Amino acid sequence: MGNKIYSIIQFSERLIMNIVIFGATGGIGKCLSFNLINNHNLYLGSRDSNKVENLLSDINNNNMCRGSQIDITEISTIEPFLDEADKSMGSIDCIINCVGSLLLKPAHLTKQEELENVFTTNVYSSFNIIKYGFKHMRKDGGSMIFFSSAASMIGLKNHDAIAAAKGAISSMILSSASTYSRYNIRINAIAPGLVETPLTEKITSNKISLDYSKSIHGLNRIGKPENFIPIINSLLDNRSDWITGQTIAVDGGLSNVK
Repeated sequence: MGNKIYSIIQFSERLIMNIVIFGATGGIGKCLSFNLINNHNLYLGSRDSNKVENLLSDINNNNMCRGSQIDITEISTIEPFLDEADKSMGSIDCIINCVGSLLLKPAHLTKQEELENVFTTNVYSSFNIIKYGFKHMRKDGGSMIFFSSAASMIGLKNHDAIAAAKGAISSMILSSASTYSRYNIRINAIAPGLVETPLTEKITSNKISLDYSKSIHGLNRIGKPENFIPIINSLLDNRSDWITGQTIAVDGGLSNVK
């Protein structure tokens, strides 16, 4: 296992892993951080340095939890961030990218800079996580988990830009899973429906928008950040080492239940 100094302890059917989380202070990222630290070591990143420090101080656990500020839209910062995470933990077993954005506009009203921001935040960042994460996993393998969207699987009004970007992520992980399979690197994505987070507050705080959003989900309710804990833990489980190239819908039935 080389220098995997924290990855040799058996916990149930899982190994204690060294996990990097981008967007750790967002709705889903924060929820995952509090859960995953119970069984794993974490290196957390967010563009707000104060939020990173507050999250680190709030997490009180015997496992290692460190982190630093990173704006994932500044692509040049991704490689040094991953290098520092590797140095801090001794290795990287898994990378989870929780960073995302939400732009609800039709194409004819979307400005070029808005489109570029959506793709930088979602697609270019994820592409470069794979690019620079590879060197940390090429020897012993690992897992990368990204977030797509159910909006890329069905037609939703005014989701033109975000559906395009999230669809690109699903296509990217499919190809990358094939590219890096010979290194035993597994690459998957999760596709949420509408989730109650600070990012979606403009929708969830408006009763008309919220009621409509509930109505298009098969279970007639929107999601919560904790809904993603089981699938993330499942993908981390040592027995899930045969799953790669998948976009897994966790969406209350939005993409396929009417």
